[in-house]
Formats: sequence, C-alpha cells, structure tokens
Amino acid sequence: MSEYIVIGKIAKTHGLFGNVKVVPTTNVSEVFANLKEVFIKDELRNGVYRVDVQSVKRVGKNYLLKIAGIDTVEDAKKIVGLLLALRLEDLPKLKAGEYYFYQLLNIDVFDEKGQKLGKVVDIIETGSNDVVVVKTEKEEILIPMVKECILSFDPGKKLVVKLPEWM
Repeated sequence: MSEYIVIGKIAKTHGLFGNVKVVPTTNVSEVFANLKEVFIKDELRNGVYRVDVQSVKRVGKNYLLKIAGIDTVEDAKKIVGLLLALRLEDLPKLKAGEYYFYQLLNIDVFDEKGQKLGKVVDIIETGSNDVVVVKTEKEEILIPMVKECILSFDPGKKLVVKLPEWM
C-alpha cells in the first residue's frame, strides 16, 4: 500500500443507516474536508477497495462517514476495524513548514554535527507542537518540532535537529 497513505481507521458503527465513526490517523484535518472517494484497506483479504463517500461530518476529534453502498448497521459492522486511505497524489497540498506524519515516521535523525541519532518511531501531538520520538541505540529521546530544535527537514528522508541544552 505504498502509493496509499492511511488517513483513518473505522472504529465503530453509528446509527442504523450504515454510518461509521472514523478515528483519523493524519495530522491534517483538511484531508477529510472534501472527501469524495476513499480506499478501504482490508489486510485480512489483502485488498484495497475504492468507495464513494456520500457525507462527512466532524464530531470532536473524529469523523462520521456515510459510504455509498453501506446502508445498514449490519453492512457497517463488516468494515469496522478496516483502514481508510488516499492515494498520495490526492492528499491536499500543504503550506510551507507543514508536513504529514507519514513524512516524518521512520526517517533518520541527525544532530547539528551530522552524527546520526536514530530514527523517528512515533509522533506525539501535544496541542501546542508535535514531538518526535527518536529511537537511538540506547534509548528513546523526545524532540519538539519547534524552530529552536529543527535545523532542517527533508520530508520522507531526513531530519536535522539541535538538541535542547538539557539533553
């Protein structure tokens, strides 16, 4: 599924008419704004299926989706637990300085001297700024994604950081 990016997971059904609750796995809410079609990834059957989205409604941090052809709670139960994805080329374009989480995960992290620290293994959303979890040979370190700590970022390839003085 490398040409696809997972944007959410179908968490549960909602109501009697086939709506599903989706927990987003993307940090860019605009992904859901004009969603007309999406791909459902079924890992059990090793398949990716294109479906049309009839409606999207934001509810708190999650979304309610109505997918064409899923018209009953029984139909909706069959897709609970599956992943929603978009093609890379269908992702909304970002402004300068913005990024998708997938562009950060598993990339190499270097300090200001060019020494490799490790790889990004997770991203924590704190509300004020994101924090990357970097797995080194010995431990995990947390680095805030703020101007003071990020020297350069080549999406999908490498992150160069200035470690905070207390580290």
